[in-house]
Amino acid sequence: MEVSEKRSARTRGWYTVSVDTLRVLGGLALLLVLAGGGWLAYRAWSARALEREAAFLLDEVRTLLARATQERSSGTFSEELTSARGGFEAAEGAFASRDFRTAVDEGRRARALLLAVLDSGTRAASGEAQFIAVLGSVELRRGNQGEWEPARARDVLRQDDFVKTGANGSAEVVFLDGTLYTVRPNTLFVVTRQRAGVGTATEQAISMEYGWVNLNTAQRGGRVTTPRAEARVARDTEAEVSVDKATATASFSAFRGEVEVTSEAGLVRRIGALEQVTQTGALLSDAQKLPTAPLPLEPGAGFGTTLDGDRRLVLAWDPVPGASHYALQVSRNRLFADNLIDVASRTTTRATLGLRAEGTFEWRVAARTSAGLQGPWSEARTFRVVGSLRSADRGDTTPPLLEIDQVQAYGNVFIVNGRTEPGATVTVNGEGATVAANGTFAKTVLVQGDGWSFLELAASDPSGNTRRLRHRIFVEVL
Repeated sequence: MEVSEKRSARTRGWYTVSVDTLRVLGGLALLLVLAGGGWLAYRAWSARALEREAAFLLDEVRTLLARATQERSSGTFSEELTSARGGFEAAEGAFASRDFRTAVDEGRRARALLLAVLDSGTRAASGEAQFIAVLGSVELRRGNQGEWEPARARDVLRQDDFVKTGANGSAEVVFLDGTLYTVRPNTLFVVTRQRAGVGTATEQAISMEYGWVNLNTAQRGGRVTTPRAEARVARDTEAEVSVDKATATASFSAFRGEVEVTSEAGLVRRIGALEQVTQTGALLSDAQKLPTAPLPLEPGAGFGTTLDGDRRLVLAWDPVPGASHYALQVSRNRLFADNLIDVASRTTTRATLGLRAEGTFEWRVAARTSAGLQGPWSEARTFRVVGSLRSADRGDTTPPLLEIDQVQAYGNVFIVNGRTEPGATVTVNGEGATVAANGTFAKTVLVQGDGWSFLELAASDPSGNTRRLRHRIFVEVL
């Protein structure tokens, strides 16, 4: 008994752990290590995917810029080329500093402007603007007496032309001065020209009857008139103008840069970044502060998942100071028209989606104040959903759709527009093309030499099936 008591005293405060418990703890530790490694690997993969997209885009813009500089040496589009060159240099600088998201955004803007310059110079130099993307119900009318007709990408807009979008329609329109408009659903405006002052040249503008547009100006400013006010948008500015047809009220927001708003009664308000003015009748409100854009946290850019498992996906973002709730949109297209989810009253910074179908999806979020003021949208994030890997392994042997809609030639520069299935990847002459959420793609390639040649296209789906297409072209070096 005495020995037992001494032993008990020596071991008091110690705990015995079974071998099985140690195995369980070891397994949990291993799972944590594997999960952490998987997350780090995914983050690295996402960063590399964005880096590759930025690199492909820079190559396209570099090629377009060289061609546009050569073809427009007469100076017809000197300011537009300067703007595109500035965007390209900004994209290169962002790429060098490994800010790939900024590089992609700046590169897309420069590419859109260069495509418009090249196409406008060859097809309709007298035009004011051009559609560069059309989605859903979008119509145009040539003047007051024309008939409404479906709008298509590359259609040129002239003075007094009307543009109208339906409930599921959206479009991107670039003006020759470099201003890029994103036209939202249920919008109607007319292309006009306004004179900035006595003895000055007229400037390109639009006159809105109702709806909602976003605009990004370049080296020149822009002008938007509404039924009872006018907004003069400074250069290098991102702004938004909306007009409520039922109440005849309007709002003017600046997300970056400066906007000057003048009412029909002569009242003037100047707003800076993250400020908004509301027009009611002939009155203008004081400038009101807007919340900043939320930062998306998860999933990361380019995230992919399958329909295996619980079929749920969590979207999360950083909280924004001063925000009482958030607007959330999920769409199958980058213009966010005809959205799958479109809510403006989320009070938390997380949302759980139920995954029911395959495809590529875009999502974004914006902060809203208790007074109902909404700030700019966050950057759009993309995620892909593919079918069950088990079912794919058993029988998906069908190659994806691959079709060419249009090939435009500018000497030895070719712009290829086509379609594949959502979620597929596309290459043209071995170079990756950016595929939109609805499967459309566009790629600019430089073909060496002259005479007859071929464009080699390939589309691959998540199951590893590949379809190839060869398109014959004639290369004429100018």
